[in-house]
Amino acid sequence: MNQKKKGVFRRIIPFFKSLGIKMLVIFIMAIISAVSFIVTPIYIGKGIDLIADGIKNAYETGTTFQINFQTMGSVFIILIGLIVISMISGYYDEYLMASVSEIVALNMRNALSEKLHKLPLRYYDSTEKGEILSRVTNDIEKVSESLRQGLSQLISAIIRVSCSVAMLLIISPKLSLISFGTIAAAVCSTVLISKRSRGYFHNNQTTLGKLNGNIEEAFTGQLVIKAFNHEKNALGDFREINNQYYEDSRKAEIVQYIVAPTVRVVNSLGYIIIAIMSAFSIIQGRMSLGTVQMFIQYTDKASEPIIQCTNIFNTFQAGIASAQRIFQILDEPEEVPDAANSKQISKPEGNVMFDHVRFGYSDDNILMKDININVNTGDRVAIVGQTGAGKTTLVNLLMRFYDIQGGKITIDGISTNEMSRADLRSIFGMVLQDTWLFGGSIRDNIAYSNLDASDEEVISAAKSARANHFIRTLPEGYHTILNEDGLNVSQGQKQLLTIARAILADPTILILDEATSSVDSRTEKEIQKAMDNLMEGRTSFIIAHKLSTIKDADMILVMENGTIIEQGNHDELIEKRGAYERLYQSQFA
Repeated sequence: MNQKKKGVFRRIIPFFKSLGIKMLVIFIMAIISAVSFIVTPIYIGKGIDLIADGIKNAYETGTTFQINFQTMGSVFIILIGLIVISMISGYYDEYLMASVSEIVALNMRNALSEKLHKLPLRYYDSTEKGEILSRVTNDIEKVSESLRQGLSQLISAIIRVSCSVAMLLIISPKLSLISFGTIAAAVCSTVLISKRSRGYFHNNQTTLGKLNGNIEEAFTGQLVIKAFNHEKNALGDFREINNQYYEDSRKAEIVQYIVAPTVRVVNSLGYIIIAIMSAFSIIQGRMSLGTVQMFIQYTDKASEPIIQCTNIFNTFQAGIASAQRIFQILDEPEEVPDAANSKQISKPEGNVMFDHVRFGYSDDNILMKDININVNTGDRVAIVGQTGAGKTTLVNLLMRFYDIQGGKITIDGISTNEMSRADLRSIFGMVLQDTWLFGGSIRDNIAYSNLDASDEEVISAAKSARANHFIRTLPEGYHTILNEDGLNVSQGQKQLLTIARAILADPTILILDEATSSVDSRTEKEIQKAMDNLMEGRTSFIIAHKLSTIKDADMILVMENGTIIEQGNHDELIEKRGAYERLYQSQFA
């Protein structure tokens, strides 16, 4: 077993927390089941010897065949008892193992969910949603399945093999050498084949993640795919990944199921040799028929668990491959921890300063080299520029979605790095261009920013956002349940709901990222009035492409390639006849 695999096993152990008693019971039940199973051939052999002795006695004396039915009955009752005990303990063992595997899966999902909330945005920027989803669902389920099917069986198999080998040595040390040779050959075959399968199982799970990512992407973008007649291309991409998944699955399954036939062939050869030598032992009187039967059964019971172990081993291979993918997420670097003695602004006012801020998505790719901004309480700051200029990045830095590489950002004189992220983000209210609504009522979606808000406060926020009217027209009003992604309301209506959510939060600082881009002109004007009232007395950062909406801003920042190239109000920037003036004229020419 290589070091990597050992590491996986070692890391899975903590997920068995509080399961010590259950694992002990599982171990005890496995022992009882295995021992009951192992003792059975002894009494079968006694029964056969009773019958054989009766036949021999009748032949030698020329009398009628007779048998001690009392003794035979006792043997039969004991056999039935052993079988029942083995079945009950085996069933209870499997039941407990199913419970343990689900608890382990539960613990892993909790750990993964907690980890995902601690990862920085850069991780989600570089990782497909479908890939993450696959690891949270498919991979964890595969680990659970491996434990459920494999662990108790592995314990039982080890006990059965150990007991069977001991019995073989007791019955006939000479014949045991043949059995051990058979077992050794079976083990070697298993190890050689299983080593080959390890890479196949890993590739299988990796390709499954890609397949899930492709499906998630295709279905969420179905409207765009159809609009551009790219159904064939999308289907071609899917078939390519699906075929690869088929090939990886086929290779893994072939290797997995070739083990059992191979082991059985080796065992059959061993049985033939043992049968021939046992026949000579019976003829010579060194072994009884029942003893030979016992020996053959124990040979089978020693080799059959090896076949079982091969299947278990292959199941573990798939589980290990999935566990490795889960631990890859758990090993991702988290957000920089909050300061040990974080500072808190008791009554935030909204003074914001960027002091020689330096930032890049990587150390060798610096986007912002020297950003300096001074924003006073209540100022409205508009950020404009071409797509990719760094507008959204700037406000992401303000909310500490990314950590800066140099300089500092302060709110009311306190560095954002000295504040906890929770305290920092509680100061802000945000309305994004890409709306996000969850499956729930309209009332719950608005109240997401303030879970303690009353119905009256929710309705008041909706009225300020000009959303109350359309909500009242819905069949259930504020109790209308939004389906997945809010598809039973229009894009403009979704935007109104997110604006109402921001209003309800009553933030000190507002961030509006193209907040009115998805509504019609009439609604835009109404929302703009509501925004003017909302922004009154609050520091506001407005990312806008429509320059007509930010003419009254106290400060306009013109960005290009992550750098602020111009700064001032509308009139000042027009007079400069620079980048802003050209941008403005391009919209109104």
